[in-house]
Amino acid sequence: MALPLVWLADVLRAAGLTVVETDGWRERTATSGPQPAPVGVLEHHTATTASYDNPAPSVQLCIDGRPDLAGPLCHALIGFDGVVHTIAAGRANHAGRAKASGPNPGGDGNALYVGFEWDYQGVHQGPSPAQYAAALKATAAVLNHLGRPMDAARGHKETSVTGKIDPGHVDMDRFRAELAGRRGPGGMTPEQDAVLRRLEHELLGPRGPNGEIQGWRTELGPRTIVAMLVDLVNALVAKPQAPAPNADMIKAAFRALPPDQAAPLLAELVRIQQARQLTPEQHAEQATN
Repeated sequence: MALPLVWLADVLRAAGLTVVETDGWRERTATSGPQPAPVGVLEHHTATTASYDNPAPSVQLCIDGRPDLAGPLCHALIGFDGVVHTIAAGRANHAGRAKASGPNPGGDGNALYVGFEWDYQGVHQGPSPAQYAAALKATAAVLNHLGRPMDAARGHKETSVTGKIDPGHVDMDRFRAELAGRRGPGGMTPEQDAVLRRLEHELLGPRGPNGEIQGWRTELGPRTIVAMLVDLVNALVAKPQAPAPNADMIKAAFRALPPDQAAPLLAELVRIQQARQLTPEQHAEQATN
């Protein structure tokens, strides 16, 4: 007998997504309970650091499971590059007991939801723009196939009875608004909004469990990059005779940040500054006007 979600790869591919079908996914199922009869899609993150060079490090983990939880752990995994990997067509141990959320009832979350794992770390790393855009497409495609409203997309943090936080750095209300075809603030596309959220993450640090700004861990305590730059500027304003910021001052302001966070921001600041500088030709033109 065919498992209930054997249609998944075809539906995702028809939505324009790049789909990788893992070996045996159409026959893969957990044995912990009844087969799914989904009424919604549940979004998760894997808690594994991913990158464009290694976009889907958790595929095998989602197939095999963990020592404390048998696989499969989701129905499909969305890589950092936006490629979707199908994992299981039957029951997956991804949701546990679920409380009612939105239009969806409470109960056995593994029977109520199609589970998507987004492969990223979730606390110190948010989803990539490609991953976020793919999740929108994949979720909308599945909900349309099920004949369910876009509000039937939920985050694990919205259904969990044990305090889960996934998917981290994803505003589920905004995600659902985008699913429903509305654009974000200022008419942004989902891809543009994802870029903006990533910049916000870099500047303000990972959010707390309730969405509060926490800043990055530094030797001075929790600090956002914005706060450190403000402190630097305030110090200069308080000392009118102080020299302009030099490399040593900038280095001191960022010394406690992990290099993989500080370096890209500094490079972008340099790029912006260079873009604002006039060329010799522009200087000459201004001098003649």
